[in-house]
Amino acid sequence: MTSPGGNGSNRPQTWSTRLLGAFTSPRGTSGTSGESPDRGEVLPVEERKAAMSGLDPMEAKWSLGAFVLATVAGIAIPAYIITDNKVTKRGKDTIAVAPDAKLLGALLLVLCAIGFVALWRRKRTLVAFDLFLLGFGFTLFVGLVGFVFILLGGWLLLRAWRLNKYGTTNSKAIAAQVRDRPRGRDRKEAAKTAGKSTAKTPARSGTSKPPTANKRYTPKAAPRKKIPKPTE
Repeated sequence: MTSPGGNGSNRPQTWSTRLLGAFTSPRGTSGTSGESPDRGEVLPVEERKAAMSGLDPMEAKWSLGAFVLATVAGIAIPAYIITDNKVTKRGKDTIAVAPDAKLLGALLLVLCAIGFVALWRRKRTLVAFDLFLLGFGFTLFVGLVGFVFILLGGWLLLRAWRLNKYGTTNSKAIAAQVRDRPRGRDRKEAAKTAGKSTAKTPARSGTSKPPTANKRYTPKAAPRKKIPKPTE
């Protein structure tokens, strides 16, 4: 693998470098700017939805490592089970282990392929859901490995929730926002005072005009009766 800078900057990149860059480099169509929200910069409200749907470079690297590990484990673990335990004997009955291991291994590989496509398209929801399914599938073989994938999918969804609510995933920036927001009674009192101030100070624009008669609902006035003049 060639280094990005220095004397080897002019050398052509290897296929592994290109493959890694295709999955982890910032993409213009992903909806994110490529900058990690962990730096403390709070995203505006109109940009949070796009950041939630995409993945930043750090999340993409972790997801890529998880899918590579899942692919290797999805091939190695079923192959070991098939070669070591073709048939399990329990008394008079026999249980074939190889067909179940082959089926589950094929399912894990299909999920890994879907995960790679979702990661290349920067689809956060699909990547997290695929990691959940991989975790549940690996719990049938090795429980600890399965929970690692489940935790990684939950971590991606947690970061999406933080982006939606706070506009950042930085813990210090989130703590500062929570500290500045009113809590409990202070929040209720602030809402009451704001409501009273708006009720007491109505909007006034210029001098008030008397109400005009509505032609539809205002009845016509009765004609005045003429008083006859007294005769002498």
